Amino acid sequence: MAQLNQQQIPLQISQNCVVASIQINLTPELLQQLCQDLLEKLHGSGASGVILDVSGVEIIDLTDFTELRKIINMVEIMGTKTIISGLKPGVISALVDLDADIDGINAVLNLDDAFVLIDTL
Repeated sequence: MAQLNQQQIPLQISQNCVVASIQINLTPELLQQLCQDLLEKLHGSGASGVILDVSGVEIIDLTDFTELRKIINMVEIMGTKTIISGLKPGVISALVDLDADIDGINAVLNLDDAFVLIDTL
């Protein structure tokens, strides 16, 4: 369990957005910690957007995506826009094949596109 504490997803504020740069494999515990940290950072910063950068994640299964979806829903309940950036083609294909609930998800190829899109939402 001590090793889990060393694996945290860094959160930074950039252009009035909280950016979560996810560069490690996802676990339920890691996603739960991300949710707590993200909501606290969002509440404390008053940022107007959240970008979940998953460009470093090779595999996102249906369980992981469902947890990410819950995080997005919580962030949006706080009145904040959310974008996922960096989804790999194989991940997208797998999620569609698994009938993941992708309705209403704002996704872009990279971080630069995320900052452009967040201003239009």
